[in-house]
Amino acid sequence: MSFKQFFHSKDYANSKFLIMKRRCNVCGLFSFFVVHLGCIHKYLLEGYIPIVDVQSYSNSLNGFNISSSNNWEKFFEQPFGYSLDEVLKKAKHIEYIALDNCEPRPNAFSIIDNYPRRQIWHTFANKYLPIKKEIIDLSKKLIFKLFKNSKNILGVLARGTDYVSIKPGGHPIPPNSSEIIHDVKKMDNKYNYDYIFFSTEDEKIRESFTKIFTCKLRQIKPNNKINYDYIKKDYFNKNKNIKDAIDFNKIYLLNIIILSKCLDIIAARCSGTVGIFVLTNGFRNIKVYNKGLY
Repeated sequence: MSFKQFFHSKDYANSKFLIMKRRCNVCGLFSFFVVHLGCIHKYLLEGYIPIVDVQSYSNSLNGFNISSSNNWEKFFEQPFGYSLDEVLKKAKHIEYIALDNCEPRPNAFSIIDNYPRRQIWHTFANKYLPIKKEIIDLSKKLIFKLFKNSKNILGVLARGTDYVSIKPGGHPIPPNSSEIIHDVKKMDNKYNYDYIFFSTEDEKIRESFTKIFTCKLRQIKPNNKINYDYIKKDYFNKNKNIKDAIDFNKIYLLNIIILSKCLDIIAARCSGTVGIFVLTNGFRNIKVYNKGLY
């Protein structure tokens, strides 16, 4: 049965629902995404309809508050189109689980260099955790606004802030901005891109790229309500200057979608990069840094 067929034949009386809460309040959007993909895979096989819940506990997607709405559903559809609110009101069989990780799941060391595995997760994500249509539509408008009809685009994802300041254990070590700049220049000299689409959460790295690649560089301008400066030795998602979690994560998701549509990609290893490789239909050239883990 297809997603759309199931969507129109919801069964609240007989289906077994599993409401999933993540055991990580500082994790970012695509950390949630990749873990929930693995957990949806696991619990579908066990006969449940998994439901992602980021509403009932403090986390980076609800501004570290108990929320009146499930902000996950502002970005992604739930499996088979059920919403958390509908399930809580109508379902007869509900279980709850607090998650850490589920295996198998997409990660930076299992899918970036493995095209068949990337395609498996690409198909799975499109079926069971699709991005909201209104965000996809907005990404298409942005792509035309940024690049017109050009396809000759290099995508670049740089990672700084907490990955550099606190060096979180078990997380990939990012390249410094000068290393990425060197590689972007090298790629551009070889392929003469029409545009370079650049994404980062670190304002200092953004300033470095903007000065060097002024003419070709394209970015989504950060929302003025969100301050991307980072001065604290803490997780970036806990930065008190980020006042609107929904706006911040919407911009982040749009960046990842657009990066997934580029012809070539240069990226630091992080959950956002895993998201890019889950969403993409493929790249011509790939440069993802593997500098080990903290």
